[in-house]
Amino acid sequence: MSRSSPALCALLGVLLCAPAWSHGGVYRGPGATVGPGGASGGGPSSNTGGLADSDPAAWSQWWSFNRDRYLALRDAVFKRRVDSGGDDDFDLGAGAMRAVVRGLRPDRTLLAESVQPALLAALEGQKDVDMITACLLALAKIGPVPGGHENLGGLLRTWITHSNQEVHETAVIALGVMADQESAALLANLLLDTPAGRAATGRSRVPERTRAFAAYGLGLVGYRAERRAVRRFAVHQLARAIPLGEKPMRDRLVATVIAMGLVPLQPAGVPPGGDAPAPSASREGQLTLLLTLWEEEGLDARVRAHLPVPMARLTAGLSEGWKQRLVLEFTAVLSPRSKASPMVRHGVLLASGLLGDNDLDPPDVLLRAALEDALEGGDRLGRHLALLALGRVGAREGRGERGDAPDAIRSRLLRLLARGKSAQRPWAALALGILERGNAAGGRPLSEELRTALLQAFGSAASPSEEGALAIALGLVAERRAIEPLIERSAAGDENTRANAMIALGLMQAQEAVPTLLGIVRTTTLKPGIMREASIALALLGDRSAAHILVARLRSSALLVEQVSSAWALGFVGDSAVVPALVGVLQNRRLSDTTRAYAAVALGLIGDKERYPWNSKIAADVLWWQAPATLFDPRGGKGILDLL
Repeated sequence: MSRSSPALCALLGVLLCAPAWSHGGVYRGPGATVGPGGASGGGPSSNTGGLADSDPAAWSQWWSFNRDRYLALRDAVFKRRVDSGGDDDFDLGAGAMRAVVRGLRPDRTLLAESVQPALLAALEGQKDVDMITACLLALAKIGPVPGGHENLGGLLRTWITHSNQEVHETAVIALGVMADQESAALLANLLLDTPAGRAATGRSRVPERTRAFAAYGLGLVGYRAERRAVRRFAVHQLARAIPLGEKPMRDRLVATVIAMGLVPLQPAGVPPGGDAPAPSASREGQLTLLLTLWEEEGLDARVRAHLPVPMARLTAGLSEGWKQRLVLEFTAVLSPRSKASPMVRHGVLLASGLLGDNDLDPPDVLLRAALEDALEGGDRLGRHLALLALGRVGAREGRGERGDAPDAIRSRLLRLLARGKSAQRPWAALALGILERGNAAGGRPLSEELRTALLQAFGSAASPSEEGALAIALGLVAERRAIEPLIERSAAGDENTRANAMIALGLMQAQEAVPTLLGIVRTTTLKPGIMREASIALALLGDRSAAHILVARLRSSALLVEQVSSAWALGFVGDSAVVPALVGVLQNRRLSDTTRAYAAVALGLIGDKERYPWNSKIAADVLWWQAPATLFDPRGGKGILDLL
């Protein structure tokens, strides 16, 4: 969305306001208590009102970018089990536990006959940038529907010539969000700044920001493309945008390598060290290109730091030789003798959590040893990322012979939880939660010692940050002895702790928490982040009551802050039952453009064709601390990860 006006800032204050709204709404961002207002000084864009940790080395930063797949919120929203009471016209009747209730997911008819026409009508003659960008992204998330607009991609393309940069960029990324294969060639022309790309923008040159957005868009198209030819086309064009030996703009090059990692091609069985295949020929070709870039002398460290994660993603499914090659590269960076910059080490540590596992294969043994060493050296954030990487590799079941790695890692993490420095303990707690969750998923014996240690540490936590991390860890391991203290923390106190405690209760399916959570949603008005997290927790518990309350508030409140925060929260926990109310808000021109824009955002979230938020695949394992502005913009709110 566009920059908010001074009057609106004065009205919403620190609750909802920030230096900028961009491109149809802000991403949920680091920290649990996010507001719909965008960036705040000193931290990631959604840390509204100073509620979340602004320390870049805080565990909450990593959790916020990676929590989507742990929460699986849309699965919970569309598999509701309980209705604790609400408006009669939303009553869906009783259903069996864990049964899928028919009609919760918006069907194609509802989207084609109600939602899409309302969004299209809101665009007609629209001047407000917030409304335009919100509607464009909502249409893209929903995508084409039978009986709906016949050429949605063509409609989105018409907005690329818009004079406003936010609208222009939103139209470009919307083509990727929609995964419009017909627009792949246009996105490539924009990325490469060809005459055709310039003509499409109506400008003498394609702006650098637009080229970066086009790279992400092309990666998103390739990610969802079922046709091999489309995926190969996307990779070929992305490879053209990586001119080895040259120094393209940082935003564009980072976007291109991240996008490359989103489109893994089929492996060809080519071993490392042989004839280098073309990038568009196979996954080995893609990885070879990125490794060649990785080895270039003089490559900006701020670019090199973003290479390890896409390389680790592309290594999945390849022969053991390729994993060995990457492990050797990573361990060389992590060596105490390495001269690599801290930011490159950070990128390697994030990628190591993706690459390694817990078996006795030599590459995994070598990588785990390097991570153990990394706990002792390097900078503070690097040591914390090493903790997290150890927990993740210990949780991942390898295909080789089983060893005692999970037990050894658990013991190391437990020692740090008990006797580590105050800054280490939250990371150790989160790593233990991930490790134990992996043990449960892999059918391995669970550790009573680990669960008891987390519970005891929660009771004696020395800071809100530590308490919040322990709450999430307890939720991940579903430690039911923590339910009562978590309910207490949810009701009052530090707002970050409250938010994390509520999410933990949802993760562990603590039905006992429903009355407290309902009370929070009913009585909270001027703390939109708290209201949203309580609503999400109820959704995780299978209770649909929060949506009833939010719709009633949206219909009855005359306060802009309540209208906006209710519409915003409904996007996360609403289903087909709330669509008519949101459509009504969008169509009501007596309401503010801000409220209507958030109704459009909510409709896009509810009708989204994907299981997870569209940019969660980019957010996962992102190097947030060294992100260029087109990727993550904590102050301006104009990066890919700042978008809803």
